[in-house]
Amino acid sequence: MTERRDEVLEKSASAASFAADGACVRPLPTFSAFGDLPDMTSADCATQRRDQALDWFLRLQAAPEDAQLRAGMEQWCAADEANAKAYRKAERVWQLSAQLAPSTQAQWPVEPVLAPVVPLPVRPKRRRYWLGGAVAACLMVALAPSLSLRMQADYRTAAGETRDVTLADGSLVQMDSDTAIAVDYAGDRRDVKLIRGQAFFKVMPDKSKPFHVRADALQVTVTGTAFNVDVGAGQTRVAVQEGSVKVDDWRAAKALAAQLKPGDRLDYHDGQARLDTFAPGQTAAWRKGQVIADDTPIAEVVAELRRYTPGLVVLRNDELGRKRVTGVYDLRKPQAALRAVLQPHGGKVEAYGPWVIVLR
Repeated sequence: MTERRDEVLEKSASAASFAADGACVRPLPTFSAFGDLPDMTSADCATQRRDQALDWFLRLQAAPEDAQLRAGMEQWCAADEANAKAYRKAERVWQLSAQLAPSTQAQWPVEPVLAPVVPLPVRPKRRRYWLGGAVAACLMVALAPSLSLRMQADYRTAAGETRDVTLADGSLVQMDSDTAIAVDYAGDRRDVKLIRGQAFFKVMPDKSKPFHVRADALQVTVTGTAFNVDVGAGQTRVAVQEGSVKVDDWRAAKALAAQLKPGDRLDYHDGQARLDTFAPGQTAAWRKGQVIADDTPIAEVVAELRRYTPGLVVLRNDELGRKRVTGVYDLRKPQAALRAVLQPHGGKVEAYGPWVIVLR
């Protein structure tokens, strides 16, 4: 098992995951701190560029003497100033963490010589770099977006935390784990922006003041109803429990659904809307501490559980991610839930300390 884990560190520039010209591309199926990145639209380029910079940085931490790898990184940075900026940010995040282990072998403290002398293997040192790099990855994920969120959000939740917020008009917003919202009540408008995560809204009726929720490109308009909005990985979902809502793409200025009723669900991805139905009682099952999967791809269930897990959850097997499962999983025990999701298809959950979980 140790040898398998250490294989992820035996990388070189020949296995680099990114195009030299810095374009937004899907990485080759090699190790990345965030796993194999999904296909993304141009709007996601900044996030993907950050992930690419972090991947370069972690590889260099694992192999600081690899001249070919360093040359590849420098070429990637030179291809676009935005690449170089993202890489400098990765370095700053590393430097902010005084508790991390040193990043080069020359800086490691000399082991005391005791009798009898037992030679130290090389592989554990490599893994030591990997674990330090993993913590840096967690910092990049947690700190960098957090700075931006602090400036935008009026209310936020951390991983594993939920929160109920009562707005000025009495409307209730129930925020899921790792969620952020901004509230703007002015004049005859009631506006809430879902910056990240998902939230359940129970809106106080007031026909003179429509209630709007913006989530990525979607705008949901209601006067009084109960519904859930989820900003997921590349997809935004609206599900109605009570009343009705109107859904538009505010960026493209086009209507998507004139009226979603209880049990209606709209998924919006890459400019395409898909309508579906479900049992209204299952709306926002996360409020009961559950993820309900009904013939759902494993990758989608993992994305839900990832919100409740501190650090990184890396799905390393695309084929496994496409497998489908049906079941009810406990959000209060995310690692046990991950094992339950993968077990029917022979998948495994491997924990690298408290901050990194790899799914194979």
